[in-house]
Parts: sequence; structure tokens; C-alpha cells
Amino acid sequence: MKENLQGKVCLITGATNGIGEEAAKQIALMGAEIVFIARSPAKAEELKQSLKSLTGRESTSIIADLSSQEEVKRAASEFLSMNKPLNILLNNAGIMNTSRKETVDGLEEVFSVNHLAYYSFTLMLMNKLIESGPSRVVNVASGAHMFVKDMNFDDLQSEKEYKTMQVYGRSKLANILFTRELAERLKGKGVTVNCLHPGFVNTGIGSNNSPTMGRILMTLARPFSRKTDKGAETSIYLCVSPEVENETGEYFYDCKKEKISAAASDKENATKLWEVSSKLTGIDLLD
Repeated sequence: MKENLQGKVCLITGATNGIGEEAAKQIALMGAEIVFIARSPAKAEELKQSLKSLTGRESTSIIADLSSQEEVKRAASEFLSMNKPLNILLNNAGIMNTSRKETVDGLEEVFSVNHLAYYSFTLMLMNKLIESGPSRVVNVASGAHMFVKDMNFDDLQSEKEYKTMQVYGRSKLANILFTRELAERLKGKGVTVNCLHPGFVNTGIGSNNSPTMGRILMTLARPFSRKTDKGAETSIYLCVSPEVENETGEYFYDCKKEKISAAASDKENATKLWEVSSKLTGIDLLD
């Protein structure tokens, strides 16, 4: 793909490694201005230097820990204060924990980072996305949503039971439900919303666990993993391709529409998750 994105601004979360970094580089090479969210100032600086050596142009970083709702909201406000358009929002940041951890807000961390951060960040930026339209929101979900049969609203914070792949799978189911509900609510506003399964990519997603457990997770998964550039293809495709400029509310894998589970298709679940997310974050779409 060699689209011309001169004059466009792309905002990416989780851009300092893995498929987020690859997407940032490829979209920058197409001419877009890159703004990205990073937790580590050192990694942010590395990516800025890398993008500059690739394109000769500066990118902008915003430092924030997306496990904190206050920092998610501050990061969105910081972007808005730049008075830039927002043509592409790629929600890519994600974590996987082998044991239950709570955020500063007292919420289970995987659900908070993988879903609530997408929800809050996107909604805080929505007026800018509409104003900059036609624009796109792309949410990195996962085939792991097939691991679970429902959102388990009775134990959304995994206080009664914590199983790594179930908790991760539920957070990815939430990404698809959020994508579908947001697409429905934005019809006619000039903003498309799609999500994707990148395939299993050998990235840093488990690296926030103990070094030993992180290594075990990656070693077990490595035979099934694909290279980062392949994993980033569908994200980039949804961000830039004219082929999907009118597609919204869909789930893609390998740049093609893919079937989703019954739980991910459930409209009632999508609406309920929206209402719960709104209560937990204090944010909703403004008319």
C-alpha cells in the first residue's frame, strides 16, 4: 500500500513496539504526521528518532500510562490542545497479565487498558474526529475473543476468578462490542469504526509480567506467531485503504472481513457494555 497521506494526522496508542511501531513507520512513510502515546519517555524518544531517520519529519509523543483513566483523559486533552486535525485513530495498546492486578482506579488492569482506555480515549477525541472527517477509528482486537462465551458482567473485574486467557479474551471481545456499538452510534457523522485480529504476533504484550513468565508465554506461542510487518498489515489497511473507506462496524483478519463469535454479535451485550463503560469512566458520547 502506497497511499498519499500528506496533510493527514494519525494518532496511535502502543506505538513503541510490535505492530504499533510497524504501523507508525509505514503510515509515516505514506506522508502522514504521527502523534503517538507512550508510557516510557526513553522508548518514545527512540521511536521519534526512528521516524525522523525514515521520513526526515518530526513526530510528536504524549507520555501517559493508559491503565489510569486520569492519564487517558489527560493524554486526549493534550492532543486536543495541539489544535491538529485527527484523521486516523489507531487504538493498539494492549496488555496480558498472568495474575490479577488492579489499576490506580481500583479496576482490573487488563480490562482497563485493553477496553476502557480505548473507550475513554476515543470518546474524548470524537468531536475532533467528526470535525476532521472523513476519519477512521481502528481498534486492534483479537481472535482471542473466541476463548470466551460472554462478557461475564457479573464478574467484569475478575474478582471471583482470574484465568489469563479468559480475562484477555474478554477484553478483546469488549473491543469488538465497542467497535460495533460505536459504529452504530456514529452513522452519518463521517467517522468509520472497524476492528481487527492481527494474528498472533511475537510482540512485547506479555512483557509486563515477571521476566520468567513473559518468556514462557512467548516461547509457547512463538511457533504460531507471525512477523511484526505481517501482523501490522490489517491495521494499516484499515487506517489507509480506499477499499474500506465506507466500511464500518466490521471485524477484519488478513485485510478481509471475518466472522465473529455469537457473543461478539450480540447487540444487547454491546449496549450493556457501553452503559457499564460510561458509568466506570464518567464519559459518554455528546450529541
